[in-house]
Amino acid sequence: MLERLIKYVVCLLIVVMLCGCQNKLDIINTLEDLNYSNIGVTTGSEYDTIANNNIESPSIFYYNSYSDQISALKSGKIDGFLTDEPLGKEILKNNDGLKMLEEKLTEDSYAFAINPKLTNLQSDVNRVLSEMKADGTLNKFEEKWMGNDESKKELDSYKYNGSKGTIKFGTVSGSAPFAYVKNNKIVGYDIDVIRYIAYKLDYKLEVVEMQFDGLLPAIVSGKVDIAGCSIIVTEERKKSVLFSDADYTGGIVIITRK
Repeated sequence: MLERLIKYVVCLLIVVMLCGCQNKLDIINTLEDLNYSNIGVTTGSEYDTIANNNIESPSIFYYNSYSDQISALKSGKIDGFLTDEPLGKEILKNNDGLKMLEEKLTEDSYAFAINPKLTNLQSDVNRVLSEMKADGTLNKFEEKWMGNDESKKELDSYKYNGSKGTIKFGTVSGSAPFAYVKNNKIVGYDIDVIRYIAYKLDYKLEVVEMQFDGLLPAIVSGKVDIAGCSIIVTEERKKSVLFSDADYTGGIVIITRK
């Protein structure tokens, strides 16, 4: 009799826990609703620190791609994941069952990370960025890649002379609209901007695809000269790499289920 009673109590507790979890899934509308939840972050990003600063006692799960995080979210392994707002909007276009919380976790500046030995290149990149902001070129690129007209999302063409050599540019291709694969080519906002900069500075450009957590180590080691893929400027990162002036301003958001 006692054994049956224990089994009944255990089963009842499991049912209560499962119901409680389901109710939690149904009411995720604010950051507070995500307290004590499972949160996905990109390996090598600052998202784990940001999650801990904004959510009470989250359990952090690390992923190398957004596709893995989307699958984990849909299957219930995580309750939400952090991303940059423009990336979040792109994700929602292809995933009807997901939503973005209205509250931003941060307001950030995004820039190109540069090898710390290449101070002259940093100055040259900043000069071209300043010109692009002044003449409207940067705004044109932003409207193209952040907008909804897919027919306009093509890279501009340039005739590269490359008299100054080649810039090796590291990026992550699964990060639309900053860098992603379209028609077997890596395209996107950051790709268009760096191609224009290389053209104006008379460099050729070699795009090197890698994982996000490998970007900054590749810059420090000299494997690539510059990296760009919605990289947030932080004081900690400034200790190891140089940064260009900001080429985009945005913030971090959370994607969860509807």
